[in-house]
Amino acid sequence: MLSSILYSFHNLTIDSGRHRTGHAVSIISSSWTKCRYDIELSNLHHDLDSIKESLEGVVKRTDLEKALNNIVRKDDLETIVTSIVTKLVDSMKKEIEGNLKDKTNKQTKAVEELLKENDGLRELIASQRKMIYELQINVKDNEIIAKQALQMSNYNQQYSRKFNIKVTIRPEEIQAIHRIPGKQGEHRPVIVKLLNSEVKYRIMREKINMPKQYTFRLVDDVTNCHMELITRLLDSGQLDSAWYFNFAVYGKTEAGRRLKFDIYDDIDKRLK
Repeated sequence: MLSSILYSFHNLTIDSGRHRTGHAVSIISSSWTKCRYDIELSNLHHDLDSIKESLEGVVKRTDLEKALNNIVRKDDLETIVTSIVTKLVDSMKKEIEGNLKDKTNKQTKAVEELLKENDGLRELIASQRKMIYELQINVKDNEIIAKQALQMSNYNQQYSRKFNIKVTIRPEEIQAIHRIPGKQGEHRPVIVKLLNSEVKYRIMREKINMPKQYTFRLVDDVTNCHMELITRLLDSGQLDSAWYFNFAVYGKTEAGRRLKFDIYDDIDKRLK
């Protein structure tokens, strides 16, 4: 720009001899005006370039519109959040239901196994109860059989002694005689097997007439069971007397009633 001004000034100097002074001034003024316009135009271009450069970092309108379109509205945000929460809840619900179902299945299986075991135990208990019941029946049967056996044994034992009496009698009426153990310091009793029951009854009836000063007693050869029964009857205090006769034990109450007793009888019940 400066060179252009100098060039114009040079031309003005050369032509100074040819033209008038007023015309030269007009030329200088026109050149200066043009130079000034060029300077301003150059500055304007420079400013435009600067503005252009600065605008390159600024968001374009299309970008703003696109960004605005991408901005989520409040309603859309609520919808999205609701959708996300719903999905999360559904997912958690499915997971919880799955875990609960697995645990429930395990518990159900465990309960079924316990029920089966319980049924097995019930069957075992029922079988044991049946066995115990059968054993109780057998025990009762055996008890009855044992009582009957003891009664029969006692009867047979007593029957085998039906002809025995502890007294010295005529030799011809004795089939067998021998001593048995007795109390220490006393004479040993003598047991006698007589010829028959008639001889025995005759002798037993005669013992009433035996003098009291006799040092011996005449008694039946009674079994231990019958002796214990007689002792129990006398110790009960409810009978005036108790005795053995013909394979049985009898007792007499204060009212004069006579009762026959067995070795297994309950004395109190019999006397009611």
